[in-house]
Amino acid sequence: MGRVVGLLVLLLVLVFLVLVVLVLVLFHLQLVVLELVVLLVLLLQLLVLVQLKLWNRSSRL
Repeated sequence: MGRVVGLLVLLLVLVFLVLVVLVLVLFHLQLVVLELVVLLVLLLQLLVLVQLKLWNRSSRL
C-alpha cells in the first residue's frame, strides 16, 4: 500500500507541475507565478507530512 500511495502522490505532483507550466505559458504574469510557487511549496510540504504519518502508522503495525 505504501508504494501505491507514493505513486499516487507522484502523479498528483506531476499533474500540478503540468498545470503550472500551462498557466505560465498562458498568462506570463509574475504575481500569478509567485503565488503558484508558494502554493506548490505548501502542497508539497503537506504531502510529505501525510506520507511520513502514513509510513509511521504502517511501521508501527
